[in-house]
Amino acid sequence: MRYSHTPWTWRTAREMNGLLDDYDLSGLDAGWNEPRAGNPIHAYPISSDLPRALETAHLIARRPDNLEVSALFREVPVGRIPWQGLRLPTVSLLMICRLGWLTGLIPVSESRRQSRSRVRAATDVLEERVGKHGDVALFSHGFFLWLVGRELRKRGWASPRVGPYRYLERIEFSRPAPLAVPSDHREGRRLVRT
Repeated sequence: MRYSHTPWTWRTAREMNGLLDDYDLSGLDAGWNEPRAGNPIHAYPISSDLPRALETAHLIARRPDNLEVSALFREVPVGRIPWQGLRLPTVSLLMICRLGWLTGLIPVSESRRQSRSRVRAATDVLEERVGKHGDVALFSHGFFLWLVGRELRKRGWASPRVGPYRYLERIEFSRPAPLAVPSDHREGRRLVRT
């Protein structure tokens, strides 16, 4: 079960921690995802190495045979709540986990500083792949994608959406073409994230 499908269900912190442990290892519910997948994406595919991102890439990417897979694109880790008896709606427990990561008050395997460094490294890879392959499709995870989107905007990329991003939502980023265009110019490149 995905904790995100039941945001208002009341749970204990112990139950939430168990769901979070299972979530990173979980794949997709094909019956639920296939009708929502939309049209295939014709772009160079890059994916997180976690099962749900990989399965999404295979569901949507037109060229899964050349799928680039890396742990660099994993979700930002979520801390586990130390107060096991705490009982709140799932969405509230998840906010506590994220705030714990943000403030450093809940131990997490990757600090905020480390996550930001990884986001910058991932964005470097994406920009390099866009330069090499043209359009790129990134299959990753919600909070990580939001952070990558912020980094892309800092680097001059544009998108009609700022986030937060919804499940299976496609967000396109493009870098505007330079004003002084040489005669052998290429059109602006796109980066599609899902």
